[in-house]
Amino acid sequence: MASGLIFDPRSLLRAAPLVTSTCTLWFAFDQDFFLNVFLHPDHRPGSDALLPSYFRVFFRRGLVRVLGLLTLTLTGGGWNIRTHHRQSSSWPWYVAGTALAASHLLFVPAIAPKIQAITEDASQGSSTRDLEGWLAIHRVRTWTVDLAAWACFAVGMSVSQ
Repeated sequence: MASGLIFDPRSLLRAAPLVTSTCTLWFAFDQDFFLNVFLHPDHRPGSDALLPSYFRVFFRRGLVRVLGLLTLTLTGGGWNIRTHHRQSSSWPWYVAGTALAASHLLFVPAIAPKIQAITEDASQGSSTRDLEGWLAIHRVRTWTVDLAAWACFAVGMSVSQ
């Protein structure tokens, strides 16, 4: 195949879930960094007033990014699962990475009430408490399923032929 001499599209598809899960991790680390600023003692009083309106805009745009990256990760992982033989050394890694990436959604029931509380100012001026709760769950999710999915895709790609 002539195009394989210059560029092999299968290589891109093997790398796709690693690239998109890297973006997911990067975005998660950025969220932690930027949202944690609201919890700094110097900013906290103003943050309680600002967080509900900020989070309504932030969450809408962030959700599009998270779901877009997750869709691309699951699609790339699924392609690799379908195209690799079960006996290949990369197959179980792509299965595990895809399952772990999908597990990101298992945290929705824990996170959704926190997001709703922040955007609706349910705590009546103490949104930073709700943000602390959201960040705690976010960190667990980032350091467990998101990082593990990334590691599985990295191994899967490295052992792929």
